[in-house]
Amino acid sequence: MISKNTIKNIASLRQQKVRKASGLFVVEGRKMVDELLCSDFEVDGLFATQAFLDGNGAGFAQAAVVSEMQMGQMSGQDTPPGILAVVRIPEQRQIAVDAPWVLALDGIANPGNMGTIIRTAEWFGLNDIVCSPDCVELWNPKVIQATMGSVFRMNVAYTPLPDFLSAQRQSGRAVFGALLEGENLFEMKEKAEGVLVIGSESHGIRADVLPHITHPVTIPRKAGSATESLNAAVAGGIIIAELTRLSPLP
Repeated sequence: MISKNTIKNIASLRQQKVRKASGLFVVEGRKMVDELLCSDFEVDGLFATQAFLDGNGAGFAQAAVVSEMQMGQMSGQDTPPGILAVVRIPEQRQIAVDAPWVLALDGIANPGNMGTIIRTAEWFGLNDIVCSPDCVELWNPKVIQATMGSVFRMNVAYTPLPDFLSAQRQSGRAVFGALLEGENLFEMKEKAEGVLVIGSESHGIRADVLPHITHPVTIPRKAGSATESLNAAVAGGIIIAELTRLSPLP
């Protein structure tokens, strides 16, 4: 029997300050929990409704059964999916700075964009992502959901980007930046690798990061288009796809 206090504590994990203080976050939905259970993340608690278990019971025998009302109280979704896990936040993973590509995110505040970028990066084999400290928190429920499980396999770290990029340049690495003015992405011929910086949709790459960009690149806009900019996740996906085509990852 789950206590009212436990329900309250799980519901409070919707707040970043509570996640930070407790070292816990929430994962919801069958696919996400499946991905979680295949990872090395530590599960603190697993809860499911009887209706969910009746239709999806295989592999979830360890789940504590809760009522539909209790699941609704714990869930952060409008339509609770019937299964929810409480997970321990792991220590920040080590970034492989010598990987062919490292992705750097500058001020990405939208949870959906952050999660989509992480998911896209995994698709193209970029496993290491460095985020500026003011990027949206990795354990935000909307970020977690948008990754569709990629979050459990990626190396994501938060650190001041100017310091990180300065060190990368000193080591001889190229730093590519997604900018409105730069080399036409689709006219690049040479094999490329290094760090790719993606800025936010509203502010782009910021002033303290710009001096560290050695290779500005741009996605050409069709003549006559009135669109001022692309969504950050869409732009990131296009650039990652093209750069990894030029320099296939091992």
